[in-house]
Amino acid sequence: MIDSALTNLLLNFLFIIVGLLAFALYFDFKKKTPSKGIVIILSTFTILLCVLFSYKLTAGVYVDLRRIPFFLASLYFGPQVSFVLMVVIILLRYLFIGSGLIHLVILNYFITFLILAAFSNGFLCAKKKVKMLFTVVICFIMTIFNLVFGYVYEAEISRNEYIYLVLIPLVATIISVMIAEMIRKLIIMRRTLSQHEKLQVVSQLAASISHEVRNPLTSSKGFLQLVREEKDEELQKQFIDLSLKGIDQATHVIEDYLTFTNSTPDKIERINVKHSIVELIEMVEPLAQHVSFSHQLIDDIYVEGQAHSFRKCIGNIMNNAIESMPQGGKLSVEMIVNENLIIAVTDSGLGMTKEQIQRFGEPFFTTKDEGTGLGVMAANIIVHSMKGNIQVKSELNRGTTVYIELHKSLNLDAG
Repeated sequence: MIDSALTNLLLNFLFIIVGLLAFALYFDFKKKTPSKGIVIILSTFTILLCVLFSYKLTAGVYVDLRRIPFFLASLYFGPQVSFVLMVVIILLRYLFIGSGLIHLVILNYFITFLILAAFSNGFLCAKKKVKMLFTVVICFIMTIFNLVFGYVYEAEISRNEYIYLVLIPLVATIISVMIAEMIRKLIIMRRTLSQHEKLQVVSQLAASISHEVRNPLTSSKGFLQLVREEKDEELQKQFIDLSLKGIDQATHVIEDYLTFTNSTPDKIERINVKHSIVELIEMVEPLAQHVSFSHQLIDDIYVEGQAHSFRKCIGNIMNNAIESMPQGGKLSVEMIVNENLIIAVTDSGLGMTKEQIQRFGEPFFTTKDEGTGLGVMAANIIVHSMKGNIQVKSELNRGTTVYIELHKSLNLDAG
């Protein structure tokens, strides 16, 4: 008898542990606490397995651990879940075990439901020791209830076996509550960490915007003050031009930030890739005097997206490559066509470590002494908004290649 009862109770305990792990995995995967519906489904499945592996003491009297998932779900998720699971337990008991002594099962679980419903609100606020003590007392009462009726109906159970059948449910209850509390604490810690990270990002974003926008606006303000005091018209024009450049610089910074709020193109266009890259090189090359440019581009290749965003994406990658070559070097842009289009931007600059490659595209991460890393992040967002992919290969002091893979658009002009 002991071997059979031990096997069934240990299997019951295994089902409960698996149910708790499933709960934790759901939270880890979905990043949110399971709804009451999910809790009822998980608990019902666990209870079903416990009922199927019940140990029969005598006709109508069975020993198992189905009460533990009932306790946990009731106390952590409230009376509604508790009532549904009470009905589920009674139905499963009737369907899989039979109608013998079903009235006692109904009475037992209904009284327990009333107790759990009364204490469910205070349970969550209680200390862990109080929670464990409360569930152990309820489990002990229900276990004794079963064993007393086993005795009344003349089940052949020795004194040692009574102790044995009481001990396992109590230990299983204690361990289950400890695991449930551990999962609950991890969920709270995850939420707190997530909120802290969001606040940190907001703080960094605010500081970055302040720094990036204030500098050009401050210089513009200074030049405009000089215009008011300066009598020479030529100098006034120079100061006005410098002021306009500062305002344009601040505008570009704001546009980069707006990229993060709109990852889906408003208006889809067919973009001639070669023409867009050639225009970018013609704009950038005069400003990068110590960098030599080369390109291998293919005619009549199109992608779909926003032309302005696409040019900003490639331009940010090219600017990043140029800034990685402070002493000068080579920058090449190559188009590779297979099933998709691959744009490879290669520089001979400082390169990156493995850790820097892994963090490529993260907000506020940069390998430069001055910078926010938002240009690369903007490029990353634009590529993904075009349903593309971006990868990096780099070695320290041997340069970097950024691969941008995009879906080709059909050439409607062909033929």
